[in-house]
Order: sequence, then structure tokens, then C-alpha cells
Amino acid sequence: MNRVGAVFASLLVVGGVIAVPPAATNAPPAPEKLVEALGSDAFFEREAASEALEKLGAAARPALEAAVKHPNPEVGKRAARLLVGLHRAAEATGKFDVKMVRLSYKKLPLGTAVNDLRARTGIKLTLDGDRIADPLRLVTCETGDLPPWEAVQAFLDAAGLRESCEVELPVPKPERTRRNYVPPPAALPLADAVPITLIDGVAPRAPGSRSSAVRVVALPPSFPKHRLYLGGGSILFHFDVTPMPGYHVQGVTGVRVTKVIDDANRVGAAGTSREPSGFMGEFFDGFAFAVNGGGGIVIWDGDDSPQRPTSFPNPRVVPVPLNVATPGARKLKLLEGAVVCEVNVPDQPLATVENVKGQVGVGVEGLRSTKLTVLEARPVTGKGGILRVQTEQPSPWATGRFNPLGAMLIVEEAGGQTPGYRVRGFDAAGKPVRLTNPTNSDNSTDELVQVMVNQYTCPDGIPAKLVFYGPKPVMVEVPFKMENVPLP
Repeated sequence: MNRVGAVFASLLVVGGVIAVPPAATNAPPAPEKLVEALGSDAFFEREAASEALEKLGAAARPALEAAVKHPNPEVGKRAARLLVGLHRAAEATGKFDVKMVRLSYKKLPLGTAVNDLRARTGIKLTLDGDRIADPLRLVTCETGDLPPWEAVQAFLDAAGLRESCEVELPVPKPERTRRNYVPPPAALPLADAVPITLIDGVAPRAPGSRSSAVRVVALPPSFPKHRLYLGGGSILFHFDVTPMPGYHVQGVTGVRVTKVIDDANRVGAAGTSREPSGFMGEFFDGFAFAVNGGGGIVIWDGDDSPQRPTSFPNPRVVPVPLNVATPGARKLKLLEGAVVCEVNVPDQPLATVENVKGQVGVGVEGLRSTKLTVLEARPVTGKGGILRVQTEQPSPWATGRFNPLGAMLIVEEAGGQTPGYRVRGFDAAGKPVRLTNPTNSDNSTDELVQVMVNQYTCPDGIPAKLVFYGPKPVMVEVPFKMENVPLP
């Protein structure tokens, strides 16, 4: 070894260990720097900063909260939108987790297999008898553990079936129980109540997200409601958004697409869903509308006879306007976004009276227009006590859908998860106190508020605290990602 080599080697060896130069780190930029990039003059830099902040999640919240009041209005607007998305994503945590399903059908009749799959997943699967050649044919489908929607798709592939997604659904005909009586129209169904109709035929697997309780599928290019506007690359695209039953999804507010990349690797403009106009627009001119308690609509044209629509838009179908950068593009290489849902989370604390004996006659207002008032708290020798409570909650008419359980006050011991409204009592240590033998002494309902007065026996004594529980609506976002989405 020459002298220069010996010197170089001695510099690298420290205590018998070869010193390796530190590797370059790929740490993401600080949230504060990303926030400043939200106001960049370049659109793509603003979009890249938004995407990076969204991926940081809760770690970006302090920087985004400070950026809401940024002097650059573009920074403030984007920061506010990202904060809303972070809040909705946090609200969705754990609400759409699913139990895995393993299929093991060996030469089982088709109808029997569909019934079993419906029972195991809770998804409303139904065979269209007019478009199924042989419902008794034998089907074999064996899978590993899959999310329910993935299991359904695996079964369709094995059984030679496909879904039929209808644009319009017929309005059920109301039953006329007596002469000269016009029954109220049927309530418009939620998306999870619309059956998944299965017919014969093999179709390519539709791009979509099937890992959670909310399935998002890109409808095929042949879907009749797709609209392609020539010359500008604008497309009115449609998704099938179907929540599984039992997850308290009250409605899909919309679909927000955040990234569009076509097959030429060009970035298009994302969009947000818009309400379909056909159902109401075709009836609007010259007509009057009245929403009945069941959530349905009666339409008058000026005379005494109500006009009823015979169909309504499929609530599972959600249109989203998109702009594709490459005219004539045949597919989207990447499509990302999120479904915005309203979830009615049951059995949530809405109003609390902390000091029951000291708060007699004092009304405590809570969430969602609720109110809890202790009218009487009277100890009774040998019987614990008597408690009389007034509760106020949203009227079932105001919510647009009559839910019998949500329209009455349910009082029971802590631990039950029955949907609806209920009062629970707790002692000073926070342990449940029994409230038994409820007696309703008053009940009044107007268009907005339902007021109820109930009297209870308290065998354990007057509770130190009362909590009014009920359903609480929250907005959540469920992300999705699709690849190779065919375009109309």
C-alpha cells in the first residue's frame, strides 16, 4: 500500500470500525414548509403539498390550524379543506371495519349458496329469476379470509354471475286500506337497502374499493348515465357506492375525487359529486311539494289529486364530473378520492346533568337539539327514590324518516346498545344506578321537537348524574383508490 492509501485507510478506520458516511435521509418536509407550498404559483406544487399534508394525517393538524388564517387566501382555503378531511377521516376510524369471510361452497345449488352468502355477510343479495337460467345449478367457490365485498365478488366470478345496476328504481305502490283514503308515499330507501341484483353473465371485474364496509365501484363504460362532452375532456362519471347494512349509514353525501391520471400519464382535474336533477327537476315547474313524515313526497299540480312519481333515482349511483387531460383517453391509470357519508352513531351521550338534586328545574341543552331537565328528585324511605325527568329530542317528522325506536324514550340499565334515546343514571363514582318502572306522564310532538316526561323508580337511590343518550350524526370520509378505470 502506498503512503496516500495508508493515510486514507487510517482515516476510515476508527477503533477498528470502518466509518461509513451517513446515508441521505428521505424524511418528508416539515408541515410548515408544506403549508407554505399550498400558496405556490404552480398548480402542481399546490396539489403535491396538499397530498403530502393529507398523508401526514394528524401530525399536520397544528400547522393546518395555524394556516387557516394565513394572509394568502389560497393557503387558508386549502388548509380548511384538509382539516375537514382529517376530522372526517378520524371520525371514520373503526366505524367501517368488517369481519372477514371464508367461502367453502362445493357443488352447492346456486340459490342455496346465495342465501348462505347473504346471511353471512348481511349484504342484500337477490337473484333475478327472469335473468337466471338455472337457479339450481351447482356452484363451487372456495376462498381464504376475505372482506365481505371481496367475498361477494369472488363468488360472482366463480358462479358466472354479474350485477345489474339499475338507473331508476320503481316506487312501491302504497296499499289503499279504505275508500277515499290516499296513503302516504313510501319513503325513499337508503343506499344500503337497495338489493344487489344478480343475473347470469361474466363481466370483467369492475375497478373499485371493496376492503371496508362501504364499497365504491366504477360503473362500466356502457352505463347509460355516463356523459362524455366532446372537445373539452369533460366527463360526467358515475360510481356505485353501497354501504353494508347495519353500519348506520344514513346517506352518501357525495364522492370527492382528489386525483385523476389518464393512460397518457397526464393529470386531469378532480371533481365532487353533484345531485342528480332528473327526479325533482322534471316535476318542479308549476307543482307544489310536501314532504310527509315517512320521508316520501307528494306532488300537487294545482288540483285536489296528488301526483306521485313512479320511479326515483337509484341512491347507490353517484355522479361525479371529471376533466381528463388527454382528449380521447380510453381509461384512467389512477383514480383516487373519498366517499363522504353521514353516519348515525347510536347510543352517544347528548346531554348531561351533573348534580341531579341540585339541578331540579334547570334544563341542560345538549347535542343535536336535545335537552334534559330534572323535574323532581325525591328520596323515598325504603324505596330509594322517585325521579321525574323531561327530555327533548328531534321530532321524527323533522328527521324526514320515521324510526319507531328513535321516536320513543328508552330507559334501561347501562350496558344495553338498543338504538334510540334513553336516560342512564350514575353515582358519584361513575357507576351505573338502576332506573326502573318508567311511567310516561306526558308526550307532545310538533314539527321539530318531541317532548316527553317520564317518572322512574330509583331502588339504589337518586343518582348523582344523569346522561341522555341517543343517536349522533357524524360526517365521515372513506378513502378509495382505483387503477385502470375504463372511460365511456
